[in-house]
Amino acid sequence: MDKKNTPGIQGPKLIVMPFQPAEGQSFDGIGLGIHFFLGNLFGVHRGLMECWFGWRVKKIFPEPGLLKTYCRINKPFSDIQDLGRREKVRFWLEGQYQRSGDALLLSLVLHDTREGTKEGRSEFKTCLSMALDDSLLAGRAKFFKWLETCGHPFVGIERAGWPENISGSGLDFLGRALETIYVNYIHGSGSDLIDLSLFERAVDTSKDSYLAQDLLGWGLYKNGEYQMAKKAFASALSLNPDGVGALSGMMWCALCNQNRERMLQYALAKAACRGRDPEKARAFVDKKFESLP
Repeated sequence: MDKKNTPGIQGPKLIVMPFQPAEGQSFDGIGLGIHFFLGNLFGVHRGLMECWFGWRVKKIFPEPGLLKTYCRINKPFSDIQDLGRREKVRFWLEGQYQRSGDALLLSLVLHDTREGTKEGRSEFKTCLSMALDDSLLAGRAKFFKWLETCGHPFVGIERAGWPENISGSGLDFLGRALETIYVNYIHGSGSDLIDLSLFERAVDTSKDSYLAQDLLGWGLYKNGEYQMAKKAFASALSLNPDGVGALSGMMWCALCNQNRERMLQYALAKAACRGRDPEKARAFVDKKFESLP
């Protein structure tokens, strides 16, 4: 039996870093938008774990200026091997982007920070193009083929094929909104409200984008607007029923509303998408409700 595909057994961890502008490309939100897109792809990869950069952003970039500088330069992280050991995350995906109309040229590097790998390689590189006008589908297929050559075929690929209908301006606004929420996480002040104007502009320019609706949901959730967040997450799930981010958002909204049945529903759906043990999902919901005042 393949342990990494067995429910409840964890595979190695991976995090996608924000993509940086290539030489000659001025900064916009595209690099962060691509980072968010790939992170959501890995969210349903059953052979890899974690994948969510936002969970660790404050540990990687303890000051907002460090994050902003990284997103605007075209140099790799100063010591990715040390970062991997420190955070106990084996794989890190870095990249650069160049935009030409609706076409994106991406340069990718997958770092393996485990010492003494059997393959004898610490990084894998490729360049590929993605087109926004085909819902990022053809470029996504190329990405999956590259992962297979790296030794990590996409397990659960049937859940990673939603059509991401986002425009160039939508992806730009999405990335800028994402940076806004990351900076809020780094500041760590739960009372600071997020300015949602960029989130709303991403949705206004790309109403049929799962990513834009999902991120708007998280912005609303962070601001304590749980009913509006639920509507955004529901819109996201209508576009991508296997969207782990939106399922997670619905789960946390249900907890805030103290709706145990709904929280369990979404926790089980999320576990099914990720190939995880449903009993652990049940135990997680039990623990959260036991801790309520």
